Amino acid sequence: MRRSRTRAFVGSVAVGLMLLGPRQASAEWQFKPFVGATYGGDSTFLFVGPLALAPNPNNPHLAYGVNGLLLGEIFGVEADFGHTPGFFQGREGLVSVTSSGVFTLTGNLVVAMPRHLTQYTLRPYLVAGAGLMHIAFDTTENVIQVSERLRAMDLGAGVTGFVTRHVGVSWDVRYFRSIDRTIQNGVSLGSERLSFWRASMAMAIRL
Repeated sequence: MRRSRTRAFVGSVAVGLMLLGPRQASAEWQFKPFVGATYGGDSTFLFVGPLALAPNPNNPHLAYGVNGLLLGEIFGVEADFGHTPGFFQGREGLVSVTSSGVFTLTGNLVVAMPRHLTQYTLRPYLVAGAGLMHIAFDTTENVIQVSERLRAMDLGAGVTGFVTRHVGVSWDVRYFRSIDRTIQNGVSLGSERLSFWRASMAMAIRL
C-alpha cells in the first residue's frame, strides 16, 4: 500500500514538473530603472491644500526608481520601488519647506497581452498591487515635522517594446493611494491620506 502511494506521489510530481517546465522556461525576467514625474497629488495632511502652510503636492516633481518583473505568456509578478524627492516643495507656503520626499514600495500582479501576439511590436500591460508609502516633511526650525509610513495600493498601465533581444523601452502611468486609517492629532484632518499619479519612462532590460 505504501509503495503504491509512493509511486503515485512520485508520478504526480513528475507530471507536475513536466507541466510546469515549459511554463517556467517561457517566463522572462525584466529589470527596469525608470525616471519620470509625480503629479495630481491630494492629501488630508494639514500642510497641504488651499489653506496649507506648505505647497500643494499637485505640483509635478521628478521621480525615479526601479522595478523587477517576472513575466510569463500573460501573467507576471513585479516589485516596484519609487522615490520623489522634494514632493512637498516648490511654491512656498506660509512656512519654508527645507526637505521632503515620498517613497513607495509595492508588490504587483501584472497582466500583459500574450507574448506570441506582440513579439515584434509594443506589449501593453496592466498592474495592480499593494505595499508601503513613506512620507517625510520638514520645515525651517522644525515648525512642522512629519515622518509617516502608511500602507498603500497602486493601479496602472503601460507598454514595453524591445529594440534588441535584451534591451527596450517602457512607458508607464500609475496611481498610488495610501489605504491606512491612521490618525495623528494635529497632523491630518481625519485619517491620514495621500494619493498621486506617476508617469515614467524606463529602460527595459530582459535577462
